[in-house]
Amino acid sequence: MRHYSLVFIAGLIIVFSSCTQAVKEKPISTYYDVEGLVDDQVKKLVQENALLAKKISINGKAEQDTVTFDSLGWINELGVFKLADINKPTLRDLYKANEKSKDGNKIWSYKAEKQSLGIEFLNVYFGSDSTVKKLEARYNEDNSLYSSERNMEMAFENVGGETILTNYKIYGKQKMIMKDEVEFSIESEIL
Repeated sequence: MRHYSLVFIAGLIIVFSSCTQAVKEKPISTYYDVEGLVDDQVKKLVQENALLAKKISINGKAEQDTVTFDSLGWINELGVFKLADINKPTLRDLYKANEKSKDGNKIWSYKAEKQSLGIEFLNVYFGSDSTVKKLEARYNEDNSLYSSERNMEMAFENVGGETILTNYKIYGKQKMIMKDEVEFSIESEIL
């Protein structure tokens, strides 16, 4: 009897593990993997011990500084770009995907079907060598306390066959209830 129950349990484990594996083998590949791109850049920036020139402007008042980050610092610095990752199960089929060509380069454009999705659009630009050259997105948030619009851009170069982040920008505006609208911009360059 004991032998049969062990065989039965082993059979159940094999059936359930094969079902789990089949689910894992179906990744969402419709949308570009922004999160993977950001994670890859964080690793490269940490390895290179990269220096960052950063200019922050709020309502026209600007400050500039040069900084270096450890891995946690880079994760926090570039984390905002993960908002542009529309490659999530809950967003499947909610963006219209379009591919264009311009001057021998390819552009993947994703536009939200509904305004309430957060990311209004995501554009990924590829060079003639098929590496990512630029990423741009707009994130909108609107609730009873505030409304916010963030435009995000990342620029890349192909260095030795690898995609390397060269600079990025975040700019937009925010309006809180009972307060004036604030315009902001962050411009950063990897040195």
